[in-house]
Amino acid sequence: MVRTAKILLLVAAVAVLSGCATGQFQVRNLNLESGVQTLDFLIEPYQSLGVVETDAIKKREVTVFKAVFPEILFGEYFPGRVRWNVLALDKSGREYFGQAVFSGISVSGSFLFTVIMDGKVPAEAKAMVLSTGLEFAYDLGGNEFKLERRKIGDGAYRNEFISANGTKVSDMKRDEQFLSISRKWNRYQTPAGTLLSPLGEKEVKEIAGINPKYSFSEKLVGSGHFTLVADYVGTAASLAIDVMRAPNVPSEGWDYNSQLPSRRNMALIIKYTLQLKQNLIDNINRVNAERFVGRR
Repeated sequence: MVRTAKILLLVAAVAVLSGCATGQFQVRNLNLESGVQTLDFLIEPYQSLGVVETDAIKKREVTVFKAVFPEILFGEYFPGRVRWNVLALDKSGREYFGQAVFSGISVSGSFLFTVIMDGKVPAEAKAMVLSTGLEFAYDLGGNEFKLERRKIGDGAYRNEFISANGTKVSDMKRDEQFLSISRKWNRYQTPAGTLLSPLGEKEVKEIAGINPKYSFSEKLVGSGHFTLVADYVGTAASLAIDVMRAPNVPSEGWDYNSQLPSRRNMALIIKYTLQLKQNLIDNINRVNAERFVGRR
């Protein structure tokens, strides 16, 4: 009897978890220019290796700018992850979907996002980056705000939240290079559409090696032997893979909903962020040394 009860509880738990996984990231009642009213904001691990090729990206009808990557989001990071979701709102109440890609570190020492918004977003519109679990949102300066996920399907709540906490697009530096850079990215066919990624076949296989349960090889299908595109997005991603290529890298604890990553996972992420900063320092020292030598 006790065993039967345990089995029933297990089945019930699986059913609840499955229901949450399939529906909890759907945002309804959107007021997008495309007319789409519901979007699934779930980012599966394989989807986080690049950007979804939306109709706006295909047509090059996008608004691209830089933003600060909040360091707390390294808690959601795993080797090779590139993307987070973005939502923007203009004064008329029109909403805009976007994708933010991790772009390394700036000369000021801040980690960077490159934000690609669908459509020509008005300068006065405000935007926010969303955490993977839709529990937090971040202004474009990297400041964190608690998000009530159960209310995210309420257009009035989103309007009030983004209006109060978001950052004006006009406050951010535009990125004039991304469209030409992304033309060189690899195109992978996935169950959710085409994924554009700077990562090559080798990098995808290495990521799959430490994330065996996520079936990257089954969900990312490309034609030909893709190689790494060494731009500011691809270089930052490949450095993470290099740092975490060490023996005995944990194969669990990298997914966004891991309650607590292992100490080794945390140490590898710390090592990665410190390496990015050290590379910046080394580059600044090299440039300064060349200038000094040139003046002699």
